[in-house]
Amino acid sequence: MSKQLPEQVLELFHRPPRWRFIDEPLAADPLQALERDTYLLKEVASGKRGATARLWENPQCLVVTRKETRFPGFSEAREQLPNEGWPVIVRESGGTTVPHHPGILNFSLIFPQYPDIHFDLDTVYMALCEPIRLALKTLNLDAEYGETKGSYCDGRYNLNVRGLKITGTAQKIMVSPPNDKGIKQAVLAQAMLMVDADAAGGTHWVNRFYELAGNDRRFDPDVSTSIKDLWDDSDSDTDITLMMRDLLQQAFIQLTR
Repeated sequence: MSKQLPEQVLELFHRPPRWRFIDEPLAADPLQALERDTYLLKEVASGKRGATARLWENPQCLVVTRKETRFPGFSEAREQLPNEGWPVIVRESGGTTVPHHPGILNFSLIFPQYPDIHFDLDTVYMALCEPIRLALKTLNLDAEYGETKGSYCDGRYNLNVRGLKITGTAQKIMVSPPNDKGIKQAVLAQAMLMVDADAAGGTHWVNRFYELAGNDRRFDPDVSTSIKDLWDDSDSDTDITLMMRDLLQQAFIQLTR
């Protein structure tokens, strides 16, 4: 995919009169942090809130899909994994189980859609990923879109660095209730960026959930990576996660000017 940013992506950034950027500290309650995206989506859909970007981080947990709660051993897995340090919470979106913990940054874009212009799925994904790509570029890390065979929550709009997955993405659309602002629907796009993280270890715990829950699916621990493992200066005393928070916010501000 070309690195030239399409006009539609630029228009997505510039169409809202104002973007709000929320930089949240590490959450105390992972379920509340997860549900906050849905709350913000409802506010945008109803016209009570404008376009919003949110940067957030969870304590250690496994986030599973509603579909995966139907695995035969789900109840046993949900009971056992907290004893191993990985409480299980459920999200409404699709995909597969993913790990959350400090050092994994979650980046969300939430914005309204109007009848006169519609941003398609690809445009939204590129807008979501572009601030991350710009931030990584600052560290001389070139990220490319593409599927990553063997990774959990795989998709065309993973970001890969040196052939290894560093970011996974997802989208959700909510139809707007009747409103006086002409909003047709609201879009939530989410990215999970591995910053100060053991990517192979995270995959191990995803596989552990599947094992306990009675599902045969397994993922390859060798196809993902993190900024900590890639960045040449990552052995310094720099707080990489805090640095990436700053770089992401700077990149987002640059794109929305």
